[in-house]
Amino acid sequence: MKTKTDGGHDIDEKDLEEMRAEAGTEDEAGGDSYALEEYTGTCRFCGQMGTATGKAGLSEMEINELVTCRCGCDKAKEYAKQKEQIQKAKARIEETFGPAAGEEKALDEAIVANLISFVDIIAEKKMQSVTVDIGRGLKARVSRMAKGSIKVERTETVKASYEE
Repeated sequence: MKTKTDGGHDIDEKDLEEMRAEAGTEDEAGGDSYALEEYTGTCRFCGQMGTATGKAGLSEMEINELVTCRCGCDKAKEYAKQKEQIQKAKARIEETFGPAAGEEKALDEAIVANLISFVDIIAEKKMQSVTVDIGRGLKARVSRMAKGSIKVERTETVKASYEE
């Protein structure tokens, strides 16, 4: 099921719950909100003031980040969309190459951490793609597509040849 965010983007309920958990708007068990405060901050792009709800004790920078992600100006919407793409791509790398991929398919933590670090570089348009040849016919690729989305790809090639 999808929900519209304040910025007008469609987002899966699961992803929205993860973002709320990161912002501290859910308790550890994933239940109702706890220790929430209403904050007033400023959008970093248009300077418009706005309110946002988050966990208690947020810094001014964190408050402004929340307000920016909920602002309706074009730059803030683009920023929120990019931030969401980055978060999803990093989660997808964890699922595809990390422990969640299964014991036999999981890669070393250092490799996964490096793949995750490439997501930020690709999102900032400093690099188009990166392909890492792990060996044994396994390749990991993170790339920016034509429409700006970030693609995470795992390729496993099994080759058999016989000569008699």
